[in-house]
Amino acid sequence: MNINQIKYFVSVFDHGSLSAAAKEQCVTVQAVSKALADLERELQSDLFVRQSRGVSPTLFGKRFYAKAAPVLRMFSELERFAHTYQASSALALSVALCVPAFHGSERARTSIAAFIGRNLGVSTTVAIETLARGTDGLRTGEYDAFFTVGAYEHPDVECASVGTVSPGVIMTADHPLAHRRIVSLDDMMPYPVLVPRAFQPFSEAVEKAYCQSGLDLRFECETNEEFDAFLSQEQGLAFAAGISALGEMHPRTVLRLISPKDAVAVPICLVSPKVGKSNACCVFERWMARELVVMGGGNPIGRLAAVAVAPAPAAGGAVAGVPGSGNLTSSAHPADSVRPVGSVGPAQPAGFAPSPAESGGGGVAETEAVIEG
Repeated sequence: MNINQIKYFVSVFDHGSLSAAAKEQCVTVQAVSKALADLERELQSDLFVRQSRGVSPTLFGKRFYAKAAPVLRMFSELERFAHTYQASSALALSVALCVPAFHGSERARTSIAAFIGRNLGVSTTVAIETLARGTDGLRTGEYDAFFTVGAYEHPDVECASVGTVSPGVIMTADHPLAHRRIVSLDDMMPYPVLVPRAFQPFSEAVEKAYCQSGLDLRFECETNEEFDAFLSQEQGLAFAAGISALGEMHPRTVLRLISPKDAVAVPICLVSPKVGKSNACCVFERWMARELVVMGGGNPIGRLAAVAVAPAPAAGGAVAGVPGSGNLTSSAHPADSVRPVGSVGPAQPAGFAPSPAESGGGGVAETEAVIEG
């Protein structure tokens, strides 16, 4: 038994005619006749007596109508409620990136929000937040979801891994290691290395991975002035997520990746409320899931980062490196690579197309992130 059979039955009962019911329901007479026959077969009872002019209900048909009519009215009310609710509450998505504020973050946030909004057809805002404020924002409804670099546990949230990223290190542009594309732990040994405690849960994953490495790990740099002095005067290094597509993380610095033999895979996670998810959050989660399937386990956050630094489109043109189809499978750079969530070790090249920088279009810094997932 299905709702269409009930609709057709009630309509035939009200009009006393299959043809009138078919006209009301905008279907053929054959469709109404078949639906009634299927329903009578399932109920093992006749609902109507066929006459030369129309039909008349049986006793069972009359009693069935007394039950079916209010059910149909309630279903119609449910449909109207759903349509009215969707029409009266246009979706708006608010997402936070729980990462430290970085140089150029405003442009990245604006571009990522525009890209998500264009793909989902909803108004989207993206903010930079601390983990604590992001969690509180989920509770109050300020944010629909947020991203973390590193796994996050909290009784009120769901944390789903959408990929992994290898760590990199920030250093001054004139640092002795700045000429290298990747750096090993051996290269880093002569220099102090900052683990940014404010960058939770990324810092926990990095500290756990490298606490026994022999590196001179530091944990405190409270102000920008102290951080600048640490980088320039002590020739210090600072751990950061290896997503160079975000551009210059701190003024006059460069990001260099940890070599694959020393790198660990840090999960990138989408965090959302366990209960009371907004409609926008559900739409966003479904979109993210589709993109992961399309990319065969790739990391959509890397694609968002690539969009964040893509040059603005010319009038009537497309953003460089972001085809008009507008999905996250658009190439960021051939240096990007993918691997299964949770794996550790060298990433396998994904074979993406050349970046605007390689094709002479500019836009992406020379240093490349190994985006994994």
